[in-house]
Amino acid sequence: MEDAENEDSSDADGFKPDEEQLISEEIEDEEEIEQIVEAVLFSSSHPLTVPEIEEAVGKPRSEVRQGVKKLRRMYQNRKTALEITKIGRKFSLQLKPEFNKYGMEMMDEEINKPLLKTAALIAYYQPIRQSELKKMVGEKAYDHVDSLEDKGLILSEKDGRTYSLRTSSKFQEYFGLEARDREELKKLMAKKVGIGDEES
Repeated sequence: MEDAENEDSSDADGFKPDEEQLISEEIEDEEEIEQIVEAVLFSSSHPLTVPEIEEAVGKPRSEVRQGVKKLRRMYQNRKTALEITKIGRKFSLQLKPEFNKYGMEMMDEEINKPLLKTAALIAYYQPIRQSELKKMVGEKAYDHVDSLEDKGLILSEKDGRTYSLRTSSKFQEYFGLEARDREELKKLMAKKVGIGDEES
C-alpha cells in the first residue's frame, strides 16, 4: 500500500511535487529577468542594445530578448508616464512624449532648458547656419554650439564666414527619439520643447 501511495503522489493537476517546484522556479525566473532588465534600462543614461543588456543581466540572450519583449508589452498595457522605446537596435526606458514637459522641469543641468531649446532649433531647421541660429537665441548660440559639439550631438561644417549645423547620428539616441527621417525628427523635437508651427 505504501508503494502504491508513493506512485500516485501527483496532485489534482497531474504534476508531481518536484515538477511543480520546477515550474514555479521557471515562472519566478522569468519575472526576475523582466525586473532586472527594467532595472538596467532605468539605471542607464543611454539606450542599450540586447547584447549590452545581456552583459549587465548575466542571462542568455534568448531570455533577455524575451524579457525585453514582455517588459515592453507590460508598459504598453500599464497606465503610466513611462514607456520602453526601440531606437534602431537599442532600447530605452523613458517618458512618453506627452509627459516630457513635466520631466523637463527636473532635467539635469548638463542639458538645461536653454541648451535643449538650441538643440531643438538646430534639429528643426537643419541644416542651419550658425549666424541664423545666433539671431534666434543671441550670443549664447556660440557656447551652446560648442557644448553640443563636445557631446557629439551636432556636426558643424564651414560655410563661408560661418558654419552650417546639423544633428549627428547620436542626437536621436541621446534624446530618446525614434524618427524615420529628418522631417519626423523635426516634429518630435518641436513637440519635445514646444516649438510652435508658427516657427516653421
